[in-house]
Amino acid sequence: MPDLRRRKTKIVATLGPATDPPGILDALVSAGLDCARLNCSHGTTEDLIRRAEAVRAAAQRAGRPVGLLFDLQGPKLRLSKGTSERRVVVGEAITFSSSGRPDAPGHAGVDFAGFARLVTERSEIVIGDGVPRFAVERTDEDEVLARAVSAGPIAPRKGISVVHARPELPAVTDKDVSDLDAAMAARADFVALSFVRSAADIEELRDRLRAGGSRARIVAKIETVDGYEALDQIVDAADGIMVARGDFGVTAGLARVPLMQKDTISRATQAGKFVITATQMLESMIDAPEPTRAEVADVANAVIDGTSAVMLSAETGIGRHPVEAVRVMSLVAAAAEESPVIHGRARVALHGDITSRAVMHAAVMLADELEARVLVVPTETGGAVRACAKFRPDTRIVALAHDPVVADQLTLEWGVQPLAVDVGGSPKELIEQALVITGELGSLASGDRVVLTAGPRTFSSGGTNAIVVRELP
Repeated sequence: MPDLRRRKTKIVATLGPATDPPGILDALVSAGLDCARLNCSHGTTEDLIRRAEAVRAAAQRAGRPVGLLFDLQGPKLRLSKGTSERRVVVGEAITFSSSGRPDAPGHAGVDFAGFARLVTERSEIVIGDGVPRFAVERTDEDEVLARAVSAGPIAPRKGISVVHARPELPAVTDKDVSDLDAAMAARADFVALSFVRSAADIEELRDRLRAGGSRARIVAKIETVDGYEALDQIVDAADGIMVARGDFGVTAGLARVPLMQKDTISRATQAGKFVITATQMLESMIDAPEPTRAEVADVANAVIDGTSAVMLSAETGIGRHPVEAVRVMSLVAAAAEESPVIHGRARVALHGDITSRAVMHAAVMLADELEARVLVVPTETGGAVRACAKFRPDTRIVALAHDPVVADQLTLEWGVQPLAVDVGGSPKELIEQALVITGELGSLASGDRVVLTAGPRTFSSGGTNAIVVRELP
């Protein structure tokens, strides 16, 4: 059986009613949960705060960092409640409008003032989970005439997506602002932004976080055609990326999802950013105690492609087997990592201090060459650890962070075991303390080789300039 303590791909699980009963969250952490996701699309502000507090308490009981991710809902378009329920056939024309009579023959209402301003002649309008789909033929002042290219039902309050929309929708909605306040009050480690279309969306969220005094790192969700087309700029602006396959499948079509997933993982990891692969990974486990073979292969392929983390959604939020879902995900990820090739290893130089960058790269290569059991990296901001993780080393990385926030924010970095520690003193004293801490991890033994990085000043940002090789006493 794979050694779960050495699993390098991280696991994100969504909290919800299924994880609320006593003992379930502790069991999730024990089964391998690295980061808890709170979906702001569901539940009240009180639910979000209560579950966030429960995550902090469970992490403290487990004696290890557990990340906390708030996932903002983002802008949602829906058909108006007056829209007549009916089935649309291929070739049928429908006029969409935010005014007028939505129940009139051949019409459908949209709950967004000025909907026609969103739409271009290049756009497609998609209802629900992907059907029906309409090609835009004409836009007037307040009406959009579109013709169905696939059949399907329309009904009041159904979700609606616009492919290749103009940037009229707000990046951060009023609901998001309220949820963002809750995230900052809960000291969220990560905030995920939905329906990201450009780097400007990321910068708007970052400005709001900074204004609120939050240190949360931003996860950009790639789930629209526009976002995917601006991927390089979004990757550069964000701290991490989520491959949100659900809405991308709706807007771009299911056939485009696999290659988009692989390409996004590749570009994010080459830029040194963590990437989460999400949506329906073990969907059958909402009800069944075991996944399908196809789901197992899906998770394994994401791991082999080099994703930093895999995510469970309804499987843990409302599913009947939340703990088993995390345990299965752990087992599958650990087994997939036995593949002779794990993609995602950064091959290009990244921005930053050239000396520190070169030292961290050398530390990774030395640890792998010596077949060291662990690479120990003391860190002030997490930057040195991320500089190692992007090279996907064979050696496990142990990050020693004296700032608990930094430790929590390293929970999504591939191959990193973060520890919040209270150590200090001279570099020599730090190394000795690090050896003691490393020796207490449980999976190491006397005589095991350890590679450590150090600098002239303990826990100084960007100051790493030395590599030490020691054996555990």
